[in-house]
Amino acid sequence: MRTRRAGEVVLGAVVGLWLAACGGGDKVQVRGHVTNGGGQQSQGLVDGAPALGGDGTASATTTVRISRVLAAGDLKTLAEADVAADGSYTLELDDAGQRLVIEAVNKSGITVGSALLDSTAPQSGQDVRTAPPITSESSLEAEVFVQMVRDGESPDGVDTVDLRARLNVEQATAVRGQLKETATESVEALGAAVRAAQETRIKAYARAGVVVTQDQLFSASLDAAAKLDAALDAGGQAAQAYDAFFAEVRAATPQVSDTQDQQAEREASVAYRMAVEARLSTGAGIAVADASVRAAAALEARATEAAVKALLQAASATDTVLAQANTAATALRTNLSSATSASAAATAWTSFDAQLATSGSASVMGAYLGVTTSNQLAFDSAVHAGAQASAVLETTLGTVLEQSGKASATALSEAVVNAFATYDAAVRGNATATLTPFGAKANTGVELLIISEGSFSLR
Repeated sequence: MRTRRAGEVVLGAVVGLWLAACGGGDKVQVRGHVTNGGGQQSQGLVDGAPALGGDGTASATTTVRISRVLAAGDLKTLAEADVAADGSYTLELDDAGQRLVIEAVNKSGITVGSALLDSTAPQSGQDVRTAPPITSESSLEAEVFVQMVRDGESPDGVDTVDLRARLNVEQATAVRGQLKETATESVEALGAAVRAAQETRIKAYARAGVVVTQDQLFSASLDAAAKLDAALDAGGQAAQAYDAFFAEVRAATPQVSDTQDQQAEREASVAYRMAVEARLSTGAGIAVADASVRAAAALEARATEAAVKALLQAASATDTVLAQANTAATALRTNLSSATSASAAATAWTSFDAQLATSGSASVMGAYLGVTTSNQLAFDSAVHAGAQASAVLETTLGTVLEQSGKASATALSEAVVNAFATYDAAVRGNATATLTPFGAKANTGVELLIISEGSFSLR
């Protein structure tokens, strides 16, 4: 972390940031490791610049300290501990807490890496909380969180679990390679993007009739986050750990359907990318913006795959159709994983959209509806209606980017959600009328079309 002015902040500023330990006075233990790694979620350090770990971090670290983030973005140290030769440490706190920052500090007192600890509550069945490994990725996550608070967000108003899901090792690598001033600008841009994404997600849920708060989503995901941290610390397969994490987060929010979750994420994805691109579209920031677009593309793909599967299963689609949808989703994941540019990620999405709905009878939607020569015209008309609505959506979002890209998260989220509300209504209104020859299957066909034409918008 770059500054520590905790002594200048009065105690009243931290009310609400600290939870009383269950049992009043029981010690809380946090264990973890300092590493030289870049991070797990894929898709020489200068004091004053973002400290983003990486090579040499473990050998440079002598102590770790855990802190709460105060209202001005300053850090208040709660405990310190020495680091063993293997990079391990154990911190002991007087009370439980949430949204804490763990710093790896060298012998000169300079922070060389950090990590976010969503909560000191251990995973189910454990007595000690395992922290995520300190890597370049975890360091970027902590830096972005602190920056969001400095920019005016209340510390307990940030869903740090969601924040961590939106940042990955490619973004951390891109920021770490920048000069001090540019790296700081990138952290600020990512903070604005996360804030915009989280506000947009909540508004999208509300438009769908789901009343849920950011804190409720955060609290519901804490156990999944604890399991993820333990798995990463143990050095297991990161991809499998993240798959389990995302699945548990979805299961922890049953009030939201998979379709509603996909719609919320597609809109959060747009707001996130707009906020980044509006701030980092030129110069040294391009690499961070590109990595951020790819990160958003991968996150949206998870929600889209789940929504498509849920729609088809609810509609009693045949095993053949389900297998076809799974093949399309697998191809999307593979192509996004290997994408080295934002344009390659966009190409992967275009291919998926065609496989899902726009490639005629050969598409998942076409196979599900049972398109034949006698009803081909009705199908094509629906796809055309979806394409027209998508074109209007892209134009509207382009205007939002030009006019509101750097606007407040509230203004940006409202503009994005309103654009998608218009898009959804247009597709449902026009495509439903043309799909009447397909009877009861028409509604599911329309929902697949909405996903296909509206996913990963504003490419």
